[in-house]
Amino acid sequence: MWVKIRVTPDQRSAWHAKARSHGLSFSDFARAAIDGTRTRRRKQIRSIDPRLLRQLARLGNNLNQLARWANRDQRYADRVEIMGQLIGIERELARLREIYEMSHAD
Repeated sequence: MWVKIRVTPDQRSAWHAKARSHGLSFSDFARAAIDGTRTRRRKQIRSIDPRLLRQLARLGNNLNQLARWANRDQRYADRVEIMGQLIGIERELARLREIYEMSHAD
């Protein structure tokens, strides 16, 4: 449900800036102010390297291909080969996670 009030452009800007400075959306900030309750800060979303996203997309694609192949050709699915591919994907994900954590260490 929407609640509308009239404010000046300066008031609107100031209120939105105040909400941002508290790490809150304007709606959360207004509800907290009106209800007198405390709110949690929003977690900051960190930017992610586009190369990392592309690599994760490739791994996800490989995983989908393996699952499709295993489900379609169950009679011919070589479980050892599938496990080997999954282990490779797991290792690559661990490597990417390590790179990401190193690049975002505080």
